[in-house]
Amino acid sequence: MKFIRNVENFVFGAECLGCGQASGYLDPWLCPDCAEKLNRESKAVVSPGPDAYSLFPMRPLTRRLVHALKYKGISGVATYLVRHSSVVGGTMGAELALLPRPLHFVPVPLHRARFRERGYNQAEMIASALAVVTGGKVCKWLRRRSFVVSQTKLSKEERERNVAFAFEARLPRNLPGRGTVVVVDDVFTTGATTAACLDAFGRDFPLPLKVCTLLYDEPASVVADYAEDCQMEWDV
Repeated sequence: MKFIRNVENFVFGAECLGCGQASGYLDPWLCPDCAEKLNRESKAVVSPGPDAYSLFPMRPLTRRLVHALKYKGISGVATYLVRHSSVVGGTMGAELALLPRPLHFVPVPLHRARFRERGYNQAEMIASALAVVTGGKVCKWLRRRSFVVSQTKLSKEERERNVAFAFEARLPRNLPGRGTVVVVDDVFTTGATTAACLDAFGRDFPLPLKVCTLLYDEPASVVADYAEDCQMEWDV
């Protein structure tokens, strides 16, 4: 079976990260159909909160792309998603343009053990891509103090306890006197991780604090409405 798959990849091209089908027309990660679907998703309005931004909703396609970023070692997906989001010439770009400049993108840090396992911090990859397209800077102003177990199957309360006091600020002596600090992570679910990061800066931190993630894992009710809308469009 593996031999057949290798032959198919040689003849038809590598597999699309979205649908898993072999294609000779990848861009380089998605086939034309999945690329068009991602373009539609980039126009969706997603709002985790008044001080938080997410570039895409959590959908099967975007979930698979972030999975490839985190667990398949394809770090280039971070730049790909940022460049195909509304940060570039879209609504998110307009939102970020309203923030006091410069933008200081602070990635959520990984514990050393997790970093050794993956070889890179996906939040740092995302922050770097955001800095390039907005003219901002990547600032490693947070340090992880404790190892946190995977949050995937934890409840909201468990997530909050899991990351409480897990981070501490590591600020430069000459802290910039202007601009906006944007804490960057891959997925916003309950907001527990990014909230713990914001808390690490303290109440008297002099710069505005925001959050930006690639995906927003919306409440189940929103996802159900989206599925129903898609079914209605299909029926029509």
